Amino acid sequence: MSRSATPITRRRMLAAAALLIVPGCAPTGSPAENSPPHWDYDADGPAHWAQLDGRYSMCGTGAGQSPIDLGHPTRVTPAEHIDIDYGPVRAVEVVDNGHTIQANIPSGTGHHVTVDGRRFTLTQFHFHAPSEHTVEGAGSAMELHLVHVAEDGAIAVLGVLMEVAEQPSAFSPVLGELPPARGSRTIETLDLRALLPGDLAQFRYTGSLTTPPCTEGVAWTVLRHPVPVAGDEVERYLARFPHTNRPAQSANGRAVVLAGG
Repeated sequence: MSRSATPITRRRMLAAAALLIVPGCAPTGSPAENSPPHWDYDADGPAHWAQLDGRYSMCGTGAGQSPIDLGHPTRVTPAEHIDIDYGPVRAVEVVDNGHTIQANIPSGTGHHVTVDGRRFTLTQFHFHAPSEHTVEGAGSAMELHLVHVAEDGAIAVLGVLMEVAEQPSAFSPVLGELPPARGSRTIETLDLRALLPGDLAQFRYTGSLTTPPCTEGVAWTVLRHPVPVAGDEVERYLARFPHTNRPAQSANGRAVVLAGG
């Protein structure tokens, strides 16, 4: 978040980030009985999320849910790209939150995206396997979600498709050694820009969080071109989390645009 943010703004951003960091967990100090219930990708998986608790009802009733298939988009000019301002970041905490591997970005680092003139600050990124978004029905080995929060708590997510390739992987600092189950470890330095493809052609649409509570109104950008990930990194993740993807949801007439080639 910005160093110039007011105390109230900081609290709003931290509250939004907490929702995304450990989905379904109560804030620190809340009574256990008020904690949203357990959810997973198996017995209490996506088909049942809406029935687990009233706070998850949007997972079943929402008309603007994510992920979706990104086939047949409307092309727009490259000038309508979102702006991505990433670089090296230090002291990145990598955690096993019980649902996925997640990297928390220290506050005040300034990494952000600008969507339609609005700035969203990067708070964390995490993984899904296989990918959640598909393109004309085809998925990829994994998907990276970089989660950003605006000063008013609005959310923008940048999705990056990941394909297994026999070439160096920028994900080795994160996926080369996983933290202990339900534990954490710290990465000294990580170049966030290296996690993205060189060509930033992008699909854009309005959707939701892909985990409970499935909050809608999320500004989604999914980069069209995949990035390489090592086969052993995918296998290591799958050994911990065999599948962490919500199936594609109905687009319900929502527009998907493609900026770039």
